[in-house]
Amino acid sequence: MSVTRYQTGSIERVKRAKGPDVWVYRFRETVDGERLYRSRVLGTVKEYKNKTEAKRAVENLRAEINAAEERAGKMTVRDAWGHFQAHELRDPDVGRSPSTIAGYLDYFRSQILPDWGNVSLEDVKAVAVEKWLRSLNLAPGTKAKIRNHLSSLFSHCIRHELYSKANPISSVRQSAKRRREPDILTVDELKAIIARIGPPAIRVMVLVAGSSALRRSELRGLKWCDLDFDDLWFHLRRGVVRKHQTQMKTEASRKGIPMLPELAEVLKQWRTETPYPRDEDWVFASPFTGGERPYWAESALVKHVRPAAEKAGIKKMIGWHTFRHSLGTLMKTNREDVKTIQELLRHANSRITLDVYTQGDMQAKRSALSQVSGIFVVPAPRSA
Repeated sequence: MSVTRYQTGSIERVKRAKGPDVWVYRFRETVDGERLYRSRVLGTVKEYKNKTEAKRAVENLRAEINAAEERAGKMTVRDAWGHFQAHELRDPDVGRSPSTIAGYLDYFRSQILPDWGNVSLEDVKAVAVEKWLRSLNLAPGTKAKIRNHLSSLFSHCIRHELYSKANPISSVRQSAKRRREPDILTVDELKAIIARIGPPAIRVMVLVAGSSALRRSELRGLKWCDLDFDDLWFHLRRGVVRKHQTQMKTEASRKGIPMLPELAEVLKQWRTETPYPRDEDWVFASPFTGGERPYWAESALVKHVRPAAEKAGIKKMIGWHTFRHSLGTLMKTNREDVKTIQELLRHANSRITLDVYTQGDMQAKRSALSQVSGIFVVPAPRSA
């Protein structure tokens, strides 16, 4: 019985008439019994500075190409991943968002395939996977995602009759619990940070984050047409993760939220200042992309938000989720109605027993948000 060998293909640097050199991946493909030679551009030398980086980038593509070849013998994790990419990863009926797909590609390329790619599905055991996860120097939440991606891979193989046993990952124990409690910012600390942020767009972005509990992707996904200044309301229609627009994952996430009157005035003023004030423009459109995309949230955090906190003498770990978590904690500390907090944060479920048919009162929601209204009394940004 012949076994089709796993092809690695080849990568070479190719000059172009215009622009930087590109890395080209060459491989073979069997079509109607005829072996054809193919090539695909991976990216430029600016994207992948050396051949080692280009090789890492081709890992997912290589698995997908090999999955198309008819093979006999044991299927490896790499083979299965190729089949998963070809038949399920981007299936519109499954409905994975671009950011979720990117997560699969990143985790398989950087974590799973280097250690498990050549292991046959039959040899993947729960205890070994569990021990491997413990050895990774990653956050528990990240390890849990890797475990879940592996589980999805085996479920796919079982569904397509590529694997006939029970899913071995279902019994892998991996907690997603945080190693440390996230830091919380007080109203005074929020004010101190905002006062030290220079770019108006980033300052307004933090004001929105601190007084609305919008997620990072939702902040980036705001367009002017989503803001109702008459009824003081945020309509949440999309998110932006990296360069991709995404739909809200749950019905709870898609629900709009009220806007503080003070925040409405700040946003109105910002609209008169931004060069991108049209209804279809991003509220936080980046001038570095000519307004085509919103500001890169992580860059804003590193270049402006965290330095502002450092100048204010605040030594807490700050991410975009810090503002959301701080508002939720502040509302809880002030004994706001639990259902009101749940709906403002737009969590699908609450860990506290609730009557699922009760609705948070609108006035209660506005009152709860008013706990952070003090952040709008901020002096002009201080010069460096």
